[in-house]
Amino acid sequence: MDGIIITAAVILAVISLIEVVTFFLSVPSSSAPAYISVLPVFAEDDKLAERLEYLSMKGCGRRRVVLVDYSATPRQAELCNSFVHSSPDAVYIPCSELEIFFIGIFGR
Repeated sequence: MDGIIITAAVILAVISLIEVVTFFLSVPSSSAPAYISVLPVFAEDDKLAERLEYLSMKGCGRRRVVLVDYSATPRQAELCNSFVHSSPDAVYIPCSELEIFFIGIFGR
């Protein structure tokens, strides 16, 4: 009975080792689509400042942040513009330009 348990433990350890090695050796290709964070901006959003602060603190592996203006108030637009100014990977666009923006990044 102990031999079966030891054999199972060794097999599981080998499988785990293979998974770890594969995880660290698999590098995304340069042709992989960019990781983009999209944040819609609505006038009703009272927590926009906290969301922008969270995005600035957490990179999350993203390459770009897209802030989409659906119905932003002047105060929210000012927050978004200051965020874009302080983050080189951020863009603030109106919702009417969203499709054109994504076509420019991902193509058709």
